[in-house]
Amino acid sequence: MKLIVVIYLLISAFAGVAQDFKELSWSELAPKVEFDDPFTKLSSEQLYNLSQVAKYRERVAAIDTDSRIKKQTKIDSLEQQLQAEGVNIDNLLDMRAKIGELRKEKAETVNTALDNTTISLSGYLLPLDYVDEKSTEFLLVPWVGACIHTPPPPKNQIVYLKYEKGFKVNSRFEAVTIKGQIQLKDKISQLFLVDGSDDISTGYSVLDADISKYEQ
Repeated sequence: MKLIVVIYLLISAFAGVAQDFKELSWSELAPKVEFDDPFTKLSSEQLYNLSQVAKYRERVAAIDTDSRIKKQTKIDSLEQQLQAEGVNIDNLLDMRAKIGELRKEKAETVNTALDNTTISLSGYLLPLDYVDEKSTEFLLVPWVGACIHTPPPPKNQIVYLKYEKGFKVNSRFEAVTIKGQIQLKDKISQLFLVDGSDDISTGYSVLDADISKYEQ
């Protein structure tokens, strides 16, 4: 009878440990930073035309008179077109710096509620080093190609991993599930590419990660 009780307690203990992992989605790593971004309401053509107007206004002082007249005619046409479409050129250009700051904040803000939480998160593994066909340091990214074939995600969408035992990876971007204690930790890692290297910023770290192949 005592043996049964002991076994039951052990099973309960292991079950409790398993339930302690908070299963995360990538969206939870990026807390919402709400703001009205007027540039998202413009079409790609309007964004391009607005950029041409902005570039001209910034460089007009350095343009000689003859070139300025020719260029001014084109810019006047673009401005008239934008105004006819209801685009407030001056207002948008004045807001560029502020919107840029808000976009940067949105890209870099981490979820402070997750600090030191034991989590489970699935993604794609990007090795940073190789030792005897194994890697001990990785980046966990939300999609295939991130940081290599496409620009790096925001730092609140990349997790730096440390796995002392080493994990054998068959290829870059292997689908895995990681478990461990996540920490808010700014870090820059050097990722070696075919044509050089790149510094990748991360906002989260799991320094004693448990890594397993992803299973649906």
